[in-house]
Amino acid sequence: MRQRLPAVQKSPRLCRMPLSPPFLNVLIVSLAYLNTGAYGYMLGLLLLAINATLAAVPIPYVPYVYTAQIGGCVNFSAYIDPLSPWGISSVYVVLNNGAVVAPQLNRYPTPKYVSGTACGDFISVKVDKWRSLGPLIPVSVKGQDSALLYQGFPLEVNGTAILVVKSLLPPRVVGDFVYRVNSTAFQGVYVEEYIAYGHVEVSGYGIVNVTYISLTGDRPDYYIYVPSRGVRVEGVKPWTPDIPLLFASNQSAVVGKPRLVVEPISIPVVGECAGTATVSNPLQRPLLVYVKLQSGEEYVLQYYYLPDNVTTWLYRGAEAWSIDGVELPVSYVEAEGGYPVGKCLVEGLRYYVYIDVNGTTYKYPAAVRQGTLEAHTDLVKPKVAVEAPITAAVEPPIAKAGDNVTVRLFINGTVVAELKTKAAPVIKVNSTLFKEVRVVDLLGSPIHAFVVYVGTLKFYGTNGVAKVVAVDNAVVVEVNGAKYLAPLAPEIRLPTLARESFLKILAAAIIVGVSAAFVVGVKKRESGEKVIKGGDVVEV
Repeated sequence: MRQRLPAVQKSPRLCRMPLSPPFLNVLIVSLAYLNTGAYGYMLGLLLLAINATLAAVPIPYVPYVYTAQIGGCVNFSAYIDPLSPWGISSVYVVLNNGAVVAPQLNRYPTPKYVSGTACGDFISVKVDKWRSLGPLIPVSVKGQDSALLYQGFPLEVNGTAILVVKSLLPPRVVGDFVYRVNSTAFQGVYVEEYIAYGHVEVSGYGIVNVTYISLTGDRPDYYIYVPSRGVRVEGVKPWTPDIPLLFASNQSAVVGKPRLVVEPISIPVVGECAGTATVSNPLQRPLLVYVKLQSGEEYVLQYYYLPDNVTTWLYRGAEAWSIDGVELPVSYVEAEGGYPVGKCLVEGLRYYVYIDVNGTTYKYPAAVRQGTLEAHTDLVKPKVAVEAPITAAVEPPIAKAGDNVTVRLFINGTVVAELKTKAAPVIKVNSTLFKEVRVVDLLGSPIHAFVVYVGTLKFYGTNGVAKVVAVDNAVVVEVNGAKYLAPLAPEIRLPTLARESFLKILAAAIIVGVSAAFVVGVKKRESGEKVIKGGDVVEV
C-alpha cells in the first residue's frame, strides 16, 4: 500500500504569468480550465494583475477577501467577469504594523474592473454580491445635484453616482461598493472624490456634489461594449464619453443602436479521448459546455469563463486518503449529477468517491490526476501513543476527525482502562494511568527483581521500582518464588531481606565480633594471661 502525506491546503494563487494587454480574450479564457474538482466548487475567478504578473484566484464563497504580498509600490488591476453576479466591493492596502490605507485608484473604478497604484506590504481585494452586466452596458448621465452636509445628518445616495465631497471635517462615505478616487486637504478643507454603487451614506460638514449615472437607462447616452468570444455588436460607432467607466480592460465605448449577434462556439477536445465540445450561448453564466465523446459519453460542463479546450483522460481508477495518509477503500465513483463514471474522465466535470466505513457511507469530491480520481478526506485512522507493556485499540478504527471514539487499553489481553476522546491522527494517553510503587525489605533496601500482581495483571519491577495500573487495592509481590500480600501503596515493605540488607547485617556482625575480641584481648593482657596465636605462645 502506498503511503501519502496529508493533503496540504494550497494557496489560491493558481498561476502566474507575464501580462501583456489586451489579456481578457487570451488569459481569462485560458484560465477557465482551473474550475475543476481539484480545487472544489468555485463561483468564478478574480484576476489580479500586479506589475507584470497575473494571478487567477478562485472565488470559493461570497463575500471573499483575497490578500497578496506586494512589499512596496506596485501598479495593479483587478477584474471580474461582467456577466457574473459578483463585484469588487473594496481594495485596500495593509502595512506590517496593521494599518490600513487606501490605494490610489485610476478614474473611474467599477465593481468589475479596478486599477491603480498601491504602496504597502499587502494588498487585499474583497469580492461581494453585485449584479450581472451584459457585454453591452447602457450608460446614462442623469445630471448633477448638490446637498449640504451637517454633522450627524448623513446624505443617502442610491444608484450609481460620482460624489465630490468638500468638508471641514474628514468625510465618511460608506456603502457596499464605494471607491475613493481622489483625496486632498488644503487650509482645513477636505476635498474627496468617490464613485459609488448601490446605497451609500455620506457624512461630514460641508457640501457634496452628486453626478448620477444610470447603467440601465432606456435611452442611454452611450454603451460600454465588453468584447467576448462568440458575440459581436453591429450598428454602432466608437465614441469617447465624458465619464469613461471601465468594466473591462479592453472595453470600448460606442453610440448608436447596437444589435448583438450571438453565435455558438466550438471548443477543441484534447487528451486521450476524442470528441466535440460546444457552447451554444457564450453570454450565459455559468457557461454550459456540451461535450460528446466518441466513446458515447455525454456531459454538460459548467464554467465561469470560456475554456480554450476540454482535456480528457482514460479512467484509471480511484484513490482516497485519510488525514494521516492512510489509503482508504473506495466503494463507488460517480460524476456530477449521479452518473456513473464511464471510460473517460473530463476536466471541468466534478467527480465524487464513496467510502464505506463502519456501516456508514461517506461522499467526497475527487480531483482528476492524469486519469485517476483522487480524494483527500476528513477521515482518520487514529494511533494511540502508550507506554509498554500497554497496547491499545480504537473503536471505531476509522472515524471522522473530531468524532467521538473509544480507546481501550490492554495488558496481556486484559482491559485496564477505557477512554472516550476525539478522533485524531495521534491520541496521547495520559501517563497518570500508571502508578509508581517502591518495593523494599525490612531495612528499606530496594528489592532488585520482583513481580507485582494487581488483579489479573502482572508487572515486573527492578531496583525497587515498578509501574502498575491500579485496578485493585491489594497486590501480591513475588520475590524469589515467595509471594507476599500487601495493600497497594507508594511504598510496600516486605518481611524479607535483600542482599544489601544481608550484607549490612553481616558487616555489622563482623564489626561487633572484632570489637568484642579486642576487648577480651585487652583484659587478658592486663591480667598477665598468655595469648596463643597460630600455635605460637607469646609471653606478655
